Formats: sequence, structure tokens, C-alpha cells
Amino acid sequence: MTKQEKEQLNKKIRFHEKLGAAKFQKIVFIVEKYKFKLIKSCFPNFIKYYDKYCDYNLEKSLKYAKSDAEIEKLKRDTKFAKMAMRKELNQEKNRNYHMDDERPTEIYTYLLWNKAVHVSDLKRNLILTPIFIVGTIFGVPGAMFFLIIEAANMIINLECINIQDWNINKFKRSEEAIIRKEQKRTKHNIDSYEEAASIIDKKISEDDKLPSFAEIIDSITTQEQLEQMKSMLLNEFSKRQSKSVRGK
Repeated sequence: MTKQEKEQLNKKIRFHEKLGAAKFQKIVFIVEKYKFKLIKSCFPNFIKYYDKYCDYNLEKSLKYAKSDAEIEKLKRDTKFAKMAMRKELNQEKNRNYHMDDERPTEIYTYLLWNKAVHVSDLKRNLILTPIFIVGTIFGVPGAMFFLIIEAANMIINLECINIQDWNINKFKRSEEAIIRKEQKRTKHNIDSYEEAASIIDKKISEDDKLPSFAEIIDSITTQEQLEQMKSMLLNEFSKRQSKSVRGK
């Protein structure tokens, strides 16, 4: 990246900060914290019903699939969605706003996806808001209430788009360093956990449903696989404990 390109990104980042990106993201993190606590305390079977929701969408999509490759992609995406949701609940972090230590470049796709969701919702706001304004002027019952809801939703969408543009530009500014970090981490994981990782990958790939932990353990056939699995789990536990302490 040239010095000029970096300065352009810095200008964009400062612009989005002036529009409140950093401050509004703090609010998002506060909401996120209580959202996950609410889900865990009030909806203990959330994952069960989320899996059913994913399976239902998969069944609908499979009806329109035109090739084996498309079918496999739909099944793979469904598994990924289930695993991603489990990860969010375990870490209590939304993948649209937090960089994964193991796959930091992954967040760029999520940033673009989340921005597109808010842009789509904003277009809906821009269509409905004038309708509710007219309804309010002519005294249509309930129009004022829905106008307030729509206006509030529009502000939230604008701020979320601003946040994601801010994060996208920050990612671009540090992209080269992030890629190097990911490559280094990937090499370390392959060297340290290749046997264990191959077991997990095989179990996930061979069935339409996600395997249980017991099924993964039952697939271990060598001492090396067992040692790597143990090391990987202890390493993950240590990282989570460290993050939990820092978060207090």
C-alpha cells in the first residue's frame, strides 16, 4: 500500500469517526453483551431451535438447487451457519464486529454482509417513512407511532452503515499485516494440530448434521491424534480463560 493510499484511508476513518462510529460501536457492544446473556438465561434451547430454522431454510433451498455442486454448497453453508452461531454464543461476540484470532481476514466478508443488510433495511425505511408522514398529516390511526419506529430504525441503520464503513477502512489499512498474521497462525496450527484437525474436518464433512463431541472423540485412532486433540482443547481453554479475566 502506498503512502497516499494509506492517507486516503485515514481520512475516511476520521470522517466516519466524526459521524460517531466509535461512540455508537460502544453502544452496540453494550447491547451485544446483554443480548447474549438474555439468550442464555431466557432461551436455553435457542441452539436447538436455531438448528431447526437452518434445516427448514435448507430444505426450501434444496428444492430449487440445480446441480450437485449447488446442493453441496447449501449444505456446507448451513453447517457453517450452525457452527458460527455456536461460536457466537460461546464467546458472546457477534462475528460482524469482532475479529477472529485464528481467521482475522474472515471479518471483512462479515463487514460487507452486515453493511448490505443495513443498506437494504435503510431502503425500506426511505420507502415507508414518507408514507407514514402522509398518514400522520391526514390523521391515520397509528401512523405517528409507526413513523417514530421507522425514524428510529433509520437512524440505527445509518449509524450501523457508518460503523461498518469505518471498520472496513480500518481493515483495508491493516490488511497486509492481518494477512501475514493469519498465515503465521495457520502454519502454527497445521504444524501443531494437523492430525486432530483432520479428524474434526472429516466428521463435519461426512454427515449432514454436526457431529457431537463424543462422536469426534470416538473417531480418534492413534496416540498422536489424542495428544494433539488434548493440546488443542487445553490451548483453547487457556485462551478463553485469559479473555474472560481481561473482560472483567
